[in-house]
Amino acid sequence: MTGEQVVLHKHLDDCKDSIEIGTPGKGGAVKIYGDFSDPEKFLQKIRNSMELRQQAKQLLKESDA
Repeated sequence: MTGEQVVLHKHLDDCKDSIEIGTPGKGGAVKIYGDFSDPEKFLQKIRNSMELRQQAKQLLKESDA
């Protein structure tokens, strides 16, 4: 045995589904990952994402002023 070690990493992601909302030229696109089989959890992620998008937009306006 040469002391060589082999390590295998496997990433299991429970957020295999995604939806993209918006366009880059009109306020930015947001891509949200989740699980379509859990719609309530996915909808909450979408709500959170849209709120954060709005806050980011406001911060950009304030920094331009």
